[in-house]
Amino acid sequence: MIKLLLLALLFFLGYSFFQLLFPARRQRPKDRNFSTHHPQGETMVEDPQCGKYLPVSEAISARVGGQQHYFCSHKCRKEYTHKS
Repeated sequence: MIKLLLLALLFFLGYSFFQLLFPARRQRPKDRNFSTHHPQGETMVEDPQCGKYLPVSEAISARVGGQQHYFCSHKCRKEYTHKS
């Protein structure tokens, strides 16, 4: 029993030492555009089809009838453009 506890302790110490030598690196998400963020926050836009608000960096934009509109999905953009 003592040998098993010592083996577990040795494994734990080895693992902890390994974590100190090779710490995990944190990575930024690649799909986000951090350059559009402002200290005050990001501009929110409303989807004219469903009424949902979302950050402008996540919106799908389209020019409809000479005006710029922002949509939450391709489905909402398609429904809105076929309706207009």
